[in-house]
Amino acid sequence: MLNGLYTATSGMLMQQTRLDVISNNLANVSTTGFKKEQAVFSVFRPNEERLPQTWIRDTLYNKAINTAVILDDIYTNHENGELKETGNVFDLALVKENAFFSIDTPWGVRFTRAGDFTMNEDGDLVTREGYPVMSNQAEGGPINIPDGTYISTDRDGNIYSDGVIINSLGIAEFDDLSYLQKVGRNLFAAVDIEPVPATTPQVYQGFLEESNVNPISEMVRMIDASRGYEIYSKVVQTHDQILSTSANKIAEMG
Repeated sequence: MLNGLYTATSGMLMQQTRLDVISNNLANVSTTGFKKEQAVFSVFRPNEERLPQTWIRDTLYNKAINTAVILDDIYTNHENGELKETGNVFDLALVKENAFFSIDTPWGVRFTRAGDFTMNEDGDLVTREGYPVMSNQAEGGPINIPDGTYISTDRDGNIYSDGVIINSLGIAEFDDLSYLQKVGRNLFAAVDIEPVPATTPQVYQGFLEESNVNPISEMVRMIDASRGYEIYSKVVQTHDQILSTSANKIAEMG
């Protein structure tokens, strides 16, 4: 009986995690360059070392009551979002899916798809949080924008001032995006993988990449997760009532 209660409880936790992830996706539907997430679950069953009676373990009844749902991973979907034209010379979008702007933060180099940049008081190109956008030069320092000049950026990330190249954007790419970890502020950290300079990143000036969250599909998933949570909740309540009734009956018999 308790095994069934544990199974239903794990189902409730699964649906709650789904709701948390979906809610975060919906909250960032208007966040520039945001990449949606999806929780991935698997079924856990006791192995032979924990339950050596194979013939019992393989029965349909045992599989039904001795299973639980566990969280495997929260997967980030790196598909491109739609490009939105803004006309702002400091708004930049990347078309190449595995390319990212390199950002200098207090915690080290981080990476982002959000190209809604601006200039700070020193004339350096920075993120909305004030973190410098790195150049592709050897020292990887900030990109200083001369005041009062016409600024343009080509598809390779070269920055021009009045038609003369003055710097280039530090754009990195990754062979395996699963090694990128979200660290907040729309930034990613590279974990156990080294970035390489991006080739043909296809930079679009005056455009921003929108979030790749589809609000309609996320709402459908939220309704599905909410109903699933309610079903598991009712199963837990039923188990609790049965256990309470059984305890009372045993007490009366004693």
